[in-house]
Amino acid sequence: MIFAKHEHGFNFNNDEASYKTIKACKNYPEDFYYEIFVLAKSTKNKQIRTECTNIIKKQAPEALQLAFKSRKKITLIEDSSSFNKKLIAILEYGVLSEDLDLFKLFTLVCRHLTLSLEYAKKEIIEFFIETPRLLSQFNGIKELSISTSRQKEGFSSVVNNITQLTSLEKLELDIDYKYIPEELERLVSLKEFILAAPNLVWVPVGITKLKALKKLEFRGDFRFGDDDPNPNIVNFTWLTELTSLKHLRIGSFTVQDLSGVELPASLKKLELFRLENLTALPETLGHLPKLKKLRLSGMESLEHFPASVSEFKTLEVLEVIHLSKLKKVPASFIFGPNIKRLLGLYTEFMPYGVTPVTKLKRIVFTHPELLSFVLDNALSFTNLKEIEINCDAPKRRSAHTLSAFKKLKNLKYRLAHHLEWVLEGIHECKKLEDVLIFGIYDATNAKMTNVDVANFPQAFSRVKHLQTLRVHRAKALVLNTNYLPIKTDSLTITDIKVIEPGVEDFEVNHIKVIDTPITALQKFYSVIRAKKMKLGDENRVKNEILDFDNFKDPENIKNFIFNSNVKGLDKALKALCNLQTLTIDFNKDNAEQNNGLTAYTHHNLKNLTIKNFNGNTSVIKLLLEHTPHLEFLEIYDCVGLADLPKITLNKLKTLILFYSDDIQSIENLTVPNIELFKVLSCDNFGYDAMVTASHWKTLKFLWLESISKDVESYPETIADLNLDTFFIDGCYAKRQIPKWIGKMKSLRVLGIENFRRSPLPEELAELTQLKIMSIRGCDFSEQVSDEFKNLNLEDLIYRYSKFNGNNMKSSKYYALAGNKLLKEDFDNRYEKYNLYC
Repeated sequence: MIFAKHEHGFNFNNDEASYKTIKACKNYPEDFYYEIFVLAKSTKNKQIRTECTNIIKKQAPEALQLAFKSRKKITLIEDSSSFNKKLIAILEYGVLSEDLDLFKLFTLVCRHLTLSLEYAKKEIIEFFIETPRLLSQFNGIKELSISTSRQKEGFSSVVNNITQLTSLEKLELDIDYKYIPEELERLVSLKEFILAAPNLVWVPVGITKLKALKKLEFRGDFRFGDDDPNPNIVNFTWLTELTSLKHLRIGSFTVQDLSGVELPASLKKLELFRLENLTALPETLGHLPKLKKLRLSGMESLEHFPASVSEFKTLEVLEVIHLSKLKKVPASFIFGPNIKRLLGLYTEFMPYGVTPVTKLKRIVFTHPELLSFVLDNALSFTNLKEIEINCDAPKRRSAHTLSAFKKLKNLKYRLAHHLEWVLEGIHECKKLEDVLIFGIYDATNAKMTNVDVANFPQAFSRVKHLQTLRVHRAKALVLNTNYLPIKTDSLTITDIKVIEPGVEDFEVNHIKVIDTPITALQKFYSVIRAKKMKLGDENRVKNEILDFDNFKDPENIKNFIFNSNVKGLDKALKALCNLQTLTIDFNKDNAEQNNGLTAYTHHNLKNLTIKNFNGNTSVIKLLLEHTPHLEFLEIYDCVGLADLPKITLNKLKTLILFYSDDIQSIENLTVPNIELFKVLSCDNFGYDAMVTASHWKTLKFLWLESISKDVESYPETIADLNLDTFFIDGCYAKRQIPKWIGKMKSLRVLGIENFRRSPLPEELAELTQLKIMSIRGCDFSEQVSDEFKNLNLEDLIYRYSKFNGNNMKSSKYYALAGNKLLKEDFDNRYEKYNLYC
């Protein structure tokens, strides 16, 4: 999509400023009749409308005066249907006035240099059918796309006017007619032409005169559908005339022989697809002096490449897909001197001949024959950096293994029977960084996917260091930790049968286990050195006691989830002496065990999450007394905590209460340096608790969501805080949006959600410093005040909200957000604004 920019910044949505700007220009009104016309047809300002109307009626060119007789207004509303409404108005003006410059009107009103009639509204299409010349009045647009597959037959007369649009740079036609306009040579600026024409019977001569054309896509079917290939077009000799062409894509024709076609020497990228009957490619294919990428797919009858492909000097990327009869290919072609990437899918070709010196950096093996050839000639492939093995094992073993590729950095290896030998000596690849070992689970075709492969390759046990190792989706795989690299920065194991702890030590910075059980956690911990571990729900050991004295280097562990018998927590805190982040996942069903908590003082712990606690406040008090340097505390899904304990946490900056309905009071808690307080789904968190929080003068971030529905108002003392971010919701409650929020001059971010019975207070329009505002799930039955135009928002995020009974319109949105569209759900805002903590 190309957008138009007005020289003087004209924007009819901002009518007063735009009118003032153009009125101050030297040649006003003579140079601005079209802008004046648009204002007269759109503005709600009576004075501006009157002045502009008089100018059009008395001074404007006849074309504008004729168009002005239409009673059609230009909508200021910005919603999903507004574009069509604006275009319909422009077309109605054009029907009245054939000399009217619809392109200029289109750019002023819709701000586009692109016109699309692919899936246009029926009313728009009827305008063009009844008055075909309308299309020619859009001369000046840069891009045009038309689809006739859903249009009436009469639309062909509209298509014939395409050649009047001499400024076109890109043309896209999905056309089901037999003919297209002859005088294509008039499109002197055309650089890109995409033509889908299942019924086309000949190619007009004018196409050969498009000397500026850089990209041509010509297909005999529609991109989306199951059309048969076009049987009519079999002559492609005209392509040689397109002397500036750099990218050519041709497909879905029944042509059998292209051997006599001489392609343009300017080509850099060539794609031929779905030519199922093709038996011969252009004989001179290998003589294209600039070709860098060649993609051939869906040629089921092709058995040979032309001899000239052996002479390629510039080719860098080769993809051959679904060439089922292609058996032998010159090695000098697929491994030419400049080839950097080779992909051959569903193609069982076998290279032959001498392997040239190559720059190949990436190769995907999908057939064992190709894998054998490359390994047999491994010493020639000196630049391979990425390898993907996605095939079964060759019938014979090669002289070399992957260890021959000394520059190998990235390896993807699909588990297969009898294929482990290719990994022998992999530790000799000193630059190896990232490895993915995967199976493909498909219950409908187990043989093809090797779902029963159970052995993890032992060769990796000799690798000293990997940055990344991923083991993914292998339902039968048993991974013994003895076979893991000595050290891995990031280890992710997903959806395999089981992890069995070995006896050899291994080290990871970060390990993540998903949908995979570990047979013996105590033994696992005794052989792994790790800083961060997420071992998944399958490896929860509640009611069991881990022996932390037998952990391997417990001082390395920085992040730990404790879900053992809580009586062992003091031992855990003592052993994990450098722990910084701890999650204690209690057994909610065993209150007696929870109340038996003892603890060891831990001076390094900064982040603590308490989950599923079922006990009394004194136990939590004991725990917090032994973690005096906490900066982050989260209490998640706990019961029995009506009051937070009486304790002072001098370094606490973040306190989060999640899904803990029993919590009613926080007045005993002293947090002199707290900055962020978030409450979510705590059904008994009420007015008094909010008053306590409002006395925490260091707060910068306050989030109150799904608190007690009995709370009828928020304490005004919150307004005295110097908050940066404030979020409230009125879900299932009678309370209203506080007017006093308008006094909070420090606010940068404001979130308002699920207020169904509350107007948007006009006082909030005083927040001129506000940068981000979220409105979600609100129903403002009263009209929003025009005072909100004074806001200086950078981003306005709204979902499922209503203004005066209608979905919030973008005209309001524009007025509030300073013309910046932000299609973002507030649920995902934490990534951009750090609002979720």
